[in-house]
Amino acid sequence: MYNIVGLGKAGCSIAEMFAQYPQYKVYKLDSENVKESNYFKLPKCKTIEEYEERVPSLKRFFKGISGKVLFVVGGSGKIAGASLRVLSQIKHCELTILYIRPDTQLLDNLRRQQERVVYYVLQESARSALFERMYVVGNSALANIIGDISIVGYYDKLNELLVTTMHMINVYENSEPIIDTHSDSVLDVARISTVGMYDHERGKEKWFYPLAAPREKTFYYAFNKKCLQEDGQLHKEVTEQIKKIVTKHTKVSYGIYETEYEQNYVYCKMHSSKIQD
Repeated sequence: MYNIVGLGKAGCSIAEMFAQYPQYKVYKLDSENVKESNYFKLPKCKTIEEYEERVPSLKRFFKGISGKVLFVVGGSGKIAGASLRVLSQIKHCELTILYIRPDTQLLDNLRRQQERVVYYVLQESARSALFERMYVVGNSALANIIGDISIVGYYDKLNELLVTTMHMINVYENSEPIIDTHSDSVLDVARISTVGMYDHERGKEKWFYPLAAPREKTFYYAFNKKCLQEDGQLHKEVTEQIKKIVTKHTKVSYGIYETEYEQNYVYCKMHSSKIQD
């Protein structure tokens, strides 16, 4: 069982989407009035500092939580200031951060400064190994990948792409590949990460955040059974693509997996040791 903890409106919305899969147990925290057994109402505050100071004991709410935790928070809300206080109460777990970065050009000066503080503090904490990893995702990057999106349900579409991608990567990381070159672990210093998709036919990487100075990339090729059995050029195509992605400073690995889906997909992860601006 993988625990998902969502903080704030964006975090709760994404956490709720994970709940559609049986592999996840979801916890949600926000300052709105919601009557759900897996929801905790935090005191409503006016500033990011107040949110940090007024986080109560969550011992009963997180009773029994253990193992892996994905903590999801959006950087545009003041409630993001409560992140470290909430995380400190589940520090016995294996913590990974999923940080949703807003388009900072659309924020006013105060909110932009507040977002920057939260963003850098969480990254520094990840680099110091207080967290296992920090995934950064940009809403603008998600929107560019999807293309035209109606205003109604806009964020639902972005969140759906993100959650589906992260879920499928989790699935393949816990599945036996047909062929793979995956190493046992990612470079220990490369703890700032993002995820994405790869267009196998066009050879195009579609990352959910423009991560600077990547040290390592991992690709998960999910092909249907017919394709794996009948396409004699498939393995050659994959290896040729991977060779083009490798650079002097970036290690690249891949795995090929069988899927029951009619369409083929390729998911990917990227890791950096550099604090992202």
